[in-house]
Amino acid sequence: MSTDRFKESFSFNVFRSFAISILVVFTAFTAFFIYYENRGARNDLCREGKMLADLLAYNTRTWVFAENREMLKDAVRGIMGQKNVLAVAIYNMEKKALLVETRKTEEQGAGNAVPFVPESFALDPGGKISGLVEREDTIDFIAPVYLETYGDAEEALYFDISGRESRQNVIGYVKVILDKEVLRREMRAILVRNALIAIVFLLAGSIAIYVAIKRVTRPLTRLALSVRSMGKGETIEKVPVESMDEIGRLAVDFNTMYEDLKKREKEKEALEERLRHAQKMEAIGTLARGIAHDFNNILATLRGSIYLMEKKLQEQANVKQYTGQVHNSITKAQNLIRGLLTFSRTQTISSRPMDINKIIKRLQPMLDNIAGEDIGVNISLFEVPLMVLTDSMQMEQILMNLCSNARDAMPDGGVISISTRPETVPEGKQTLVPGKYAVISVGDTGPGMDEKVKERIFEPYFTTKDVGKGTGLGLSIVYGIIERHKGHIEVYTKKGEGTEFRVYLHLLDAQKGDAEGAAEAAAEEV
Repeated sequence: MSTDRFKESFSFNVFRSFAISILVVFTAFTAFFIYYENRGARNDLCREGKMLADLLAYNTRTWVFAENREMLKDAVRGIMGQKNVLAVAIYNMEKKALLVETRKTEEQGAGNAVPFVPESFALDPGGKISGLVEREDTIDFIAPVYLETYGDAEEALYFDISGRESRQNVIGYVKVILDKEVLRREMRAILVRNALIAIVFLLAGSIAIYVAIKRVTRPLTRLALSVRSMGKGETIEKVPVESMDEIGRLAVDFNTMYEDLKKREKEKEALEERLRHAQKMEAIGTLARGIAHDFNNILATLRGSIYLMEKKLQEQANVKQYTGQVHNSITKAQNLIRGLLTFSRTQTISSRPMDINKIIKRLQPMLDNIAGEDIGVNISLFEVPLMVLTDSMQMEQILMNLCSNARDAMPDGGVISISTRPETVPEGKQTLVPGKYAVISVGDTGPGMDEKVKERIFEPYFTTKDVGKGTGLGLSIVYGIIERHKGHIEVYTKKGEGTEFRVYLHLLDAQKGDAEGAAEAAAEEV
């Protein structure tokens, strides 16, 4: 993966957001923690310095009064043993140094290494100099040295005198200088500690993010590959759904979308196939219509000529038999033309609400005759009338053609099954508009058809019968009549397992059908 693509990747963006969040949080936390810890450490250092200065002032009051430097050294030695003390100085009443002790005597020299600088300090309520001054590297503490005296000092040396008023007099000052290096060390320790914590969090967070991103991007990557393959028109498998979170629901939605697209593609292919078939049938119907009209005109001329010939040859019986044969041939030709006109949809139809079951019952004797002795006819009709808008004559023609076709498919005998039923077609049916239909099924137990024959079964003049035994117009006429009724016909066949034709006609509303069916029955009785 190139650098630019990596920077634009989902993984890098998530990690960058996480790293920035960690850095911001730890920076704010470190700043606050340093401020808090530094203030605490400074307060502790100030308390320590004040305590050391007060302790030194109290322990050295006698030796300051006596200006005994040797004894002062002994008192200062304990203070200098503290780790943060850089220097200690003791001054007399005139602010002259009685003793100066420092850890850096070689660099600072002696005596005046620690100047008094009284103006840097505040005055206590009694007007004495005390307090602290914070410098860049040190904190200076000054405490006054008090000597307590009584009014009768001489008597107090010999007698136990109590309850007398005492007076505190300043006889000198002590100065303790503490090093601020401890504060800097504390800040450095906090920075290092927080930096290590931030690094640990980044590493742990990076591992967690890597695992989480892998879990998220793996299904997303599969989903992206499937989308690309689908865009190229390739056949893809369903994306596995590993969870029911947002990613899982996305995979479910993608699978649903893909199934819908496949269904729509199949519907599109079926509609295109129907359109091609309709266009082909329309072209053939236009040709048949033109031929039928022209041929009908020719037959009309022939029929008129034969009629005149019969008039003139009434006494010549041997010649009249030939004119009779010509007349029969003209009648067959006209029936053929009528079939062509029916197929080409130029023959008018007179549709009205009718019960399919009644049409089949009325036609049953004729269907038995068509089937013959070796073929049985089983009729199973729905118990409730199925009202459709149809032309009775053309519906009879459909049934007779389908039964004739089934009979011819079973030369060695068999069974023709005729049944009716209602059916509700839901959304998504590839070849039918959703709605309620009356279904007429005509099946046989013959050898069935292969796919090549099935594809051409409704083409005009296509037949599998021997020469002279069929015109190839029977199923074409059936197809044309059903199309004019805005219905549909389907063929279910398999080699060696018989064939079944299913005719779908729009079923009328029950109340409307009952009323019009009663009117039809009354008309038939009249």
